[in-house]
Amino acid sequence: MNQLRPEKVLVTAEVYERPECVTRLERMLQCIECESVETVGDDAALDRISTDRGWANARKWGTIEERHDPDIVFTTAKFHDEAQRRERAERYPSLRARDLLGYHTCWFRPDGEPEWRRAHQGIVCQSAYQLHSISGCPFRCHYCSFGGLIRVLLNMEEYREHLDEWLELAPEQRLYKWDNQTDVLCFEPEYGASKLLVEYFARREHQYLEIYAGKSDNVDFLLDLEHRGHTILQWSIGARTQTEAFEEKTASMEARIEAARRCRQAGYIVRFRFSPIIPVKNWREENAELIRLIFERTKPDVISLCAFGWMDVDDARECLDFSLLDDEYVRAMDAAAPFIRARGYTSGGGRPMPHDARVMMFDFLIREIQRASPDTVVALCLETEEMWRVFEERLGMTPDDYVCNCGPRCTPGGALYDRMVGAAG
Repeated sequence: MNQLRPEKVLVTAEVYERPECVTRLERMLQCIECESVETVGDDAALDRISTDRGWANARKWGTIEERHDPDIVFTTAKFHDEAQRRERAERYPSLRARDLLGYHTCWFRPDGEPEWRRAHQGIVCQSAYQLHSISGCPFRCHYCSFGGLIRVLLNMEEYREHLDEWLELAPEQRLYKWDNQTDVLCFEPEYGASKLLVEYFARREHQYLEIYAGKSDNVDFLLDLEHRGHTILQWSIGARTQTEAFEEKTASMEARIEAARRCRQAGYIVRFRFSPIIPVKNWREENAELIRLIFERTKPDVISLCAFGWMDVDDARECLDFSLLDDEYVRAMDAAAPFIRARGYTSGGGRPMPHDARVMMFDFLIREIQRASPDTVVALCLETEEMWRVFEERLGMTPDDYVCNCGPRCTPGGALYDRMVGAAG
């Protein structure tokens, strides 16, 4: 587990009523340096603390001058009915920060629904149920706002007992991503949740666990687990300058690739998501190096491409050092900003880089990946339908039917996956 030095560590009272939670807590606290660990007696007290600490107003790391590890709250998942959930959320609104309520255990991602696409200006994604147990991250990526607070659910044995019913909600779903609200490997093996979930999915005939490995290289504890090929590991990765300048405390580019190599050698399916792709100076040369290293050392079945987004150019300037970016892309972002705002993009692709600038980026990356490994599937992540139409012939997929890193049927046994990946995967 990453060594953490938060200003504040809190434990909700019900944790101490469960021996398995106390055991997990004690293991994790061995890796945490803090002056004291406070017990919080009830929801009302935690709600007041959340308000006082401003946990709901987390800023992007790149906008913070004095950086320290996030506060940590250890608590439990709650399995209340809808009426109880609604009443509790209304009574304690500050517990919505990082889901201190403990309700986002199995959450439906509606990103493929027609209404969602319309509301988000055509951003293409796929709906699915996904699993969560930690929210908040100890890494300090300048463009990310998952700092400020880390909320950890400790009752993972009880959590596992609900998996059967959750997986029955969508019998056709094959892949369950866990946990893109953090880089969960940072907390292992002391957390112990990876082992529980890997071994659970090893017994599932048609379902697969996808661990969001993110930007960590902490994989030693995974190598001897009995996964039976039913766990997929997904890394977010960027080229050298991006990793070194904008992704503080993360594993290096080489370390992430080496972690993937070791996991693939141990029989896991490994994937990379180039995310977020930031157009630094010399981005072509650096990404060519990244692609070369990936295919020299390992063999991903899928690579997804996700351009830097989620904010307009003014917000981007606040969290990134624009002097490190490609001047051509900076000019393009500034010139396109009024038109992008007028169109109303709210998330994913479409901002701050205009369409043509992203086309140039994707054209280069797709060409380099397909030259290095013609049989590796390449997908676009959180992109517009217009962008998909530009590349659908080269990718061999459409925005309505594609294989990506975390789509609900993007596993062995999925019809399109088997056709696109086949024996090469």
